Amino acid sequence: MSLPNRLFGYSNTLNSVFKHSKSQVLFQSDQRGLPSHLLSSICPHDDAFVASIASRLILIVMLVGSLSMVGCDRKSDQAAITDSSKREKSATVEQPKIDTSIDIESLVAARLSKEELDFGWIRLFDGQSMMGWKPSSNANWKVDNGTLSVDSGEKGFLFTTSRFGDFELKLEFLADEKTNSGVFMRCPLEPKSPAKDCYELNIAPLDNPFPTGSLVERVKVNTEVVGELDSNAWHMLHAHVDGEQVRVWVDGIEATDYKDDTKLTSGYIGLQFREGKVQFRNIRARPIVYKSLPTKELKDWSLSKGDGFEATLLESGELRLHGGKGYVELLQSHGNFCLQARAKTMAEEVNSGIFFRCIPGDPLNGYECQVHHGFNGDRRLPIDGGTGAIFRRQAARAVLSDEGQTAHITLIADGAHVASWVEGIQVVDWADDRPEDANPRKGKLLEAGTIQLQSHDAKCDVVFESLGISPLQ
Repeated sequence: MSLPNRLFGYSNTLNSVFKHSKSQVLFQSDQRGLPSHLLSSICPHDDAFVASIASRLILIVMLVGSLSMVGCDRKSDQAAITDSSKREKSATVEQPKIDTSIDIESLVAARLSKEELDFGWIRLFDGQSMMGWKPSSNANWKVDNGTLSVDSGEKGFLFTTSRFGDFELKLEFLADEKTNSGVFMRCPLEPKSPAKDCYELNIAPLDNPFPTGSLVERVKVNTEVVGELDSNAWHMLHAHVDGEQVRVWVDGIEATDYKDDTKLTSGYIGLQFREGKVQFRNIRARPIVYKSLPTKELKDWSLSKGDGFEATLLESGELRLHGGKGYVELLQSHGNFCLQARAKTMAEEVNSGIFFRCIPGDPLNGYECQVHHGFNGDRRLPIDGGTGAIFRRQAARAVLSDEGQTAHITLIADGAHVASWVEGIQVVDWADDRPEDANPRKGKLLEAGTIQLQSHDAKCDVVFESLGISPLQ
């Protein structure tokens, strides 16, 4: 057989070998490492030289075929892993899980009355969790049957996570006969002297230099007015802290009226553990804010323009936003502040928001406190974060506002910390740990900016009944 004819035969055989290699058939081989029946078909006359070439060619083809199969298998495996990863990723974002640690019925029942909310009161303790509080020492603070309770451990405090400036405070306490405790106001996290850097409203027996109702190292209560307190009964403390004036009532009796010259402006509220068991409940605060709404004219506001958007100042002084995408902007800048707003949605599924630390004149480039009352079957599954959420940062732990009803929102922004309350219950406690950026949509912004009230789309119809702000210095 001529060499060209033999090479044509080799070509056919190579195809056969490749098919065998793909099907992974095992052969009995001769000393050349190839199947005997294939070699005999290639080299019937035992041409050693040609057979040697053929053997090498066939081995190369078999090797290439095997490697191709391995490559295909690897690609298939990788594709399967990718598909699996996509399925897992998809599964993680399908539906958030309900936070079963929240007793939603009790939380809804803990909402304050309309009268209290209209006046600005919020709960600092929801009765079932320590949200909004942080201990300063290793004491055994715990939630016990609707109370905050402590009886052992290191001396220290349970502080609010938010600072307050001017405010009213009401709470009930139950203290053992020899208990020495207190409520600290406008307090730093590491107080040094109650005469200089905070107000210590004492809880202590009559034989203490500053009995219950006194401001330690500042003014002693008149014990003839307050008298001795029953250690087996709950008692009420009420404080009004406004500017330089601090007034205190014990069980409804005015105990202290004190004017301060130390220029304290704001700080945390702290419950003290020092000696003896003490319990606290019904802890409420009323931030004192300065009203921007209602108003008779919008001289302090700027109105955006948009397709169909309207901002209407009603005869009541309330501000209605409706008809399309747009916003109104309060021209004064605010950095650290406490804000309280009442907003009533006039239709279902309204999407609105209170934007803060906005870039002045730049549409809605700021942090957003969401106004959206929707939820997916359970109040613990909010839509778009829910009312009180810091949109795309932290969802509200539950939707506590209702469609068609006035929503009462309290918002505190202080440095990187942001907290919000809806219907008097705290729903967000968040710290922005992103790198700093001049645009708060992209990163942490600590500088002052404007307040903007949003109309999200054509379906939006919301009336901002009131809005008040006070700075945190």
